[in-house]
Amino acid sequence: MTVDENPAGAQGAADDGIGRHLRRERLERGLTLEQLADRTGLSRSYLSNVERDVNSPTINTLRTIVEALGTTLSRLFHAVDRGHRVLTRPDQRVELTRAGVEGVTYTLLNPEHGGRLEMMLLEVAPGATSGDRPHSHTGEEVGVMLSGELDYWVDGVHHRLQPGDCVSFPSSTPHRYHNPGEVPAVCVWAETPPSF
Repeated sequence: MTVDENPAGAQGAADDGIGRHLRRERLERGLTLEQLADRTGLSRSYLSNVERDVNSPTINTLRTIVEALGTTLSRLFHAVDRGHRVLTRPDQRVELTRAGVEGVTYTLLNPEHGGRLEMMLLEVAPGATSGDRPHSHTGEEVGVMLSGELDYWVDGVHHRLQPGDCVSFPSSTPHRYHNPGEVPAVCVWAETPPSF
């Protein structure tokens, strides 16, 4: 699946979690927000806000979105009522890539937890990078290298990460990475609030 939207960061006031279930349904179908907007006639920004529980759709709008996703309201509400998943099996993980970022794969280890902490497996192919320009956002990050090596810049300071090394920093600090090696760099990454 390809994710081309920016990390959400903001949390809405709603507690029912409908938005995250709509997002899961969309990602399972490999749809972008633009494609869903075309199918529903709703704007991309509105749909993004619905998925982040910033906007609460009317029941008619919700039906429009659900029908465009090829699912039903009863399935959606069953998912909402199911509560938080305590255990995620390997085949239940969600693998994502970001549009415009080649060779970088994020595997969400707790895709339906609904909490404030997101865990992922980050795999960076040889030569792949997060981009030449550092990025920043709200929250905190912690990463542990499992294999390979990764050049990581935090606030302009270069660090060469080797297996077993751990980095932690406020996400608001500009950061970027690059794999200088000949094998994939694999890390376990945690961040709060969730980016996906």
